Amino acid sequence: MKRYLFIILSCISLHLSAVEPFSVLFVNPSVKGDPFWEKVQSIAEVAAKQNNISLDVIYGEGNRYIQLSELNKYLQYRATPDYVVLLNYPGGAEQSMNLLKQYNVNFITLEQTITGDERGSIGEPQARYKNWLGEIYHDNFKAGRGLADALITHSKNQGRQPHVVAINGHYGTESDARSDGLKAYLADNKLQLSQTVYAGWSKLEAITKTKKLIQRYPKTNVIWSASDLMALGAYTGVSNVKNYSMGGFDWLKDNLRLIKQDKLAASVGGHFMMAGWALITLVDLRNGHDYWKNNTNIEIDLDVITKDNINQYEYLIDVNNWSFVDFNRYRLLDNEQLSYRFDIKSLRKDNLNLEK
Repeated sequence: MKRYLFIILSCISLHLSAVEPFSVLFVNPSVKGDPFWEKVQSIAEVAAKQNNISLDVIYGEGNRYIQLSELNKYLQYRATPDYVVLLNYPGGAEQSMNLLKQYNVNFITLEQTITGDERGSIGEPQARYKNWLGEIYHDNFKAGRGLADALITHSKNQGRQPHVVAINGHYGTESDARSDGLKAYLADNKLQLSQTVYAGWSKLEAITKTKKLIQRYPKTNVIWSASDLMALGAYTGVSNVKNYSMGGFDWLKDNLRLIKQDKLAASVGGHFMMAGWALITLVDLRNGHDYWKNNTNIEIDLDVITKDNINQYEYLIDVNNWSFVDFNRYRLLDNEQLSYRFDIKSLRKDNLNLEK
């Protein structure tokens, strides 16, 4: 047994030593304790540990001015990292990217949060900003449509004619792309959207807005939310959850638990892996792979969890240690692939060979 253990540890040691050490700064755009971004950060820390990456974290506190200030402070007073991984805030992208250009730091952005004139100003990766390696994102329109499909299907399966309201995050960028997917789905299926309200990603505000929506539209039985936290607000704001089909985005633990109990209908997610996956692309880049020399983006697909497939994901409810995820399975150098296969379905129980 000791001999086998020595061989296993030796293989791990050889693998780690083959990865050249480097440093990454992850800019967490939210606050400490945010249930979604805390998960993103925890998974990134696992990927970093597995690949000999020195990972530092700063927080944007949910505010573009604070994020820019913290990034400036870090670059001014700390050792310059080899790479930065961040999510750009609308209205602050150009300033952040100018700062990274000034310090000559290569960076990857998460999610496509910048649109319109601001997107036109910053351009595409590797154009105006040569140090912008690329972006890793998912299609929010497609995801919003997928959530709509799950909620409408759930409503019809309950024998109800759907009457829909929507709770969005904020005006613009990814939240509106999600709700545009909802609107397109409803239009294709000749269904009406009574109203969209904005709750600023806040559970408390979603509770208040839900109560007002139900008073205004008493026939409401489908509540589409742009985040799981706001879906929890909708869940709290209704008097009898059995009369509603509700869901959101992010795969939060509480929401998955409520789906299992058939109290919520759906949650779209998987993007909590994006920072960890970004680190894997940097490991490949550091070790000579030319993906980011020939490409400027990676689009990842999300999945929708409902009562029908919760058995494949329910183990995620109680996960506190993500070290069971082998990030090396995603590396191009190890797998001799031409493009990344960042598929959240790789975390399905049957794909991980977990005990069923």
